Amino acid sequence: MSHLFSKIKTLQPSVDDRLSNKAVSPFFRDALQTQLSHTHLSPSQLQYAIFNYLPGWVNGLMKLRNKLVKVFGFEVGQTSLAPPSDELNLGDQAGFLTVIEKSGDEIISYADDKHMTFYLSVKKQNGSVIISSLVNQKTWVGRIYVNSILPFHYFIARIVLNNAIKAKRI
Repeated sequence: MSHLFSKIKTLQPSVDDRLSNKAVSPFFRDALQTQLSHTHLSPSQLQYAIFNYLPGWVNGLMKLRNKLVKVFGFEVGQTSLAPPSDELNLGDQAGFLTVIEKSGDEIISYADDKHMTFYLSVKKQNGSVIISSLVNQKTWVGRIYVNSILPFHYFIARIVLNNAIKAKRI
């Protein structure tokens, strides 16, 4: 499947970055990297350029997911990751995520419920962008959920990033 996403590199997540400092076992972490055509964009603008354009079928899957997991006590407010603006500040909402850290090279957002805490990092590094997610699994229900969605996460994360590349937004 790597030929479908030839411009996206799967990275071994860092063990000494801002996001790794938030990891609490058991957790899942992954990282994807691609070269930027628009190196002038801030991490916030990159987050907008990538996640404001989710395919309709992804939003549909999120709505279905919310109906299924609500029974187990998961937070099911928004289904989107779309930020309201291309320049986010601390405390701003980016879909169901809240911005908790922002620097010149990285923006980190999160969502929390009783089963897990999800973090998303968008980091600029040497002419590229690294998108990394971290999920701290607090309960056995959270662990089952994360393990059951990993195949979807793998594919959707790459589709969304690849769409931003093909549309020349990043």
